Amino acid sequence: MAKKTEPPSLSAPSDPTATPVGSGSTLNTPEGGHSECGSMHISATELSYVGSNHWAAIADSIADLRDYVDRGDHLRPVDNHEDASGGETMAARHPRGRLALCSSVHGPTFLQEYETFWANPTDTSVVWLGLLFGMICLAAITSGSSDLDHVGNAERAVDQVSVYREKVAQCLIRGEYTKCGPYVLETLVHYLYIEFLLSPDADQDLWFLLGLEVNTALRMGYHREPCHFTALTPLQREMRRRVWATVLLSDILLSSQMGMPRMVTESQCDTAEPRNLNDADLDAHTTEAPQSRPETEYTTSTGIIARRRLLVVVGKISDLTSGVRACTYDEVKRLDQALGQAANTIPQPLRMKPVTASITDSPEVIMARIFLRHLFYKGQLLLHQRFLHLKSSSDEYSFALSRKACLDASLGSLQLQKTLDEETRPGGQLDTLRWRVTSIMNHQFLTATMILCSLIYRNKSLQSRDTIVPALRAARDIWTRRNATSNEAQRATDTISFVLEEVGEIHDSAAHTPASPSSFITNNDKLSDSINEQNTMLDASMGFSSSTTGNIIPPFWGACITNPLQEDAFLGMDMELTGPGGQALHDWMAINWPNSTT
Repeated sequence: MAKKTEPPSLSAPSDPTATPVGSGSTLNTPEGGHSECGSMHISATELSYVGSNHWAAIADSIADLRDYVDRGDHLRPVDNHEDASGGETMAARHPRGRLALCSSVHGPTFLQEYETFWANPTDTSVVWLGLLFGMICLAAITSGSSDLDHVGNAERAVDQVSVYREKVAQCLIRGEYTKCGPYVLETLVHYLYIEFLLSPDADQDLWFLLGLEVNTALRMGYHREPCHFTALTPLQREMRRRVWATVLLSDILLSSQMGMPRMVTESQCDTAEPRNLNDADLDAHTTEAPQSRPETEYTTSTGIIARRRLLVVVGKISDLTSGVRACTYDEVKRLDQALGQAANTIPQPLRMKPVTASITDSPEVIMARIFLRHLFYKGQLLLHQRFLHLKSSSDEYSFALSRKACLDASLGSLQLQKTLDEETRPGGQLDTLRWRVTSIMNHQFLTATMILCSLIYRNKSLQSRDTIVPALRAARDIWTRRNATSNEAQRATDTISFVLEEVGEIHDSAAHTPASPSSFITNNDKLSDSINEQNTMLDASMGFSSSTTGNIIPPFWGACITNPLQEDAFLGMDMELTGPGGQALHDWMAINWPNSTT
């Protein structure tokens, strides 16, 4: 191997002066030239920036890897844009006609509205209809895949998802969503979720769409505790708390995925956490909200509550690490303790335990536990990653806490990736929820991968080398199976192979041989794709990707200014959802709503 040379870095240069981090301590320039200012990519067509905690910035800190990747001759082109637009990536889902509700919707109330819709459809809000389309679309995306071997069924599923998601956007536009009327925020939440599920990798359009969701929530006052407003019913107050928790989740996770600061900070909101209640505990006629159920009881809200408790601290960590001012190490240690305390407040039903000890638990509960542990690791890596390669002028052991936290969280994240890879295969306990392993979770796995690659490349943590190398090899096998549908997976595979070869650990036969096809991909090449391997960012909250069809991001609106209920959109679409009279939805629409929104 030729002598290593340092190529010109696209990262901003480090401050040559020492930066204060605590009482009597200073931070010197990090080894390898890794910059606290983040990383910037400049090309003839794009200028993009990510913060220093983003996995791409970590990869940039590996000198020879930058040169290896910048040459680009080892990469295969992957056309993710076409996949993200809906096309073949959606073929692996066959709709069963059920509805899929996010946590932003009160189930019993929606079912009552659904019956009212069938009884008097012409008086139904077009935005509510967009919400219905969103639920049908999510059901089509996430429903079972028993008929995937039949090309006709899979192709029909693609067409259905494409039509439904377009109708969601059209209904929002026809319903003048900027006026922030009823059902607008809930419909936006579903739409963002749909787009997120269709994207195999991080997509900046989703971040712009997130801005629309966040600003709509702010404009409608969801960031303020609803008890301040006496006109709101107990049901409305409780649902606003749930929806706001969902918006916060989207904000932190999607912003972090893009390497950007979050949009809402703690000082801007005072909305309390939801109560531990089932949907059946409240209805439109409730005059006084019931007391929260014991946290030993798993309810509709338990997952939202647990995520929010971790998110409060992860949000503070995000604010600290994305700020431009220097932070003290005392602040870091304080937030580290706060994160641990938040993890200790997770309700008992969602405390982490081995999958093998969860045989009697539902897949939803198991996935919720895994996601919460994923959030905890995310907070640790966000907080401590910047100190991984730093040395104090006074004590080389000053940042031992951060180095250990990064190592443990990275190894733990890759163990979660391995668990998900095994349990989401056919026959696994999480087979029906494999769609929940989305680009948000993969972003965390990418970050962990890059941190471990950086550690071993810099010859650090030699005592842990025997642990790191097997973890990277196992991760490489998983990433390799996704190479055909994800640029990020290809980047991870190439990075691991490069680093292992550099440190003399590339002695296994799997290093340069194609891995077996993913168990999530069908035998039909045209229909095999990333939607089966992408999965949702959490129990049913949000995250999302944008496509060229039906996207509400302004540049694409031209395609949406059509009748959302135009009859030809439903011809040949055998939607299994039927009305009280047994009519198929598309037949009913053609008869009863031919020109209602023109």
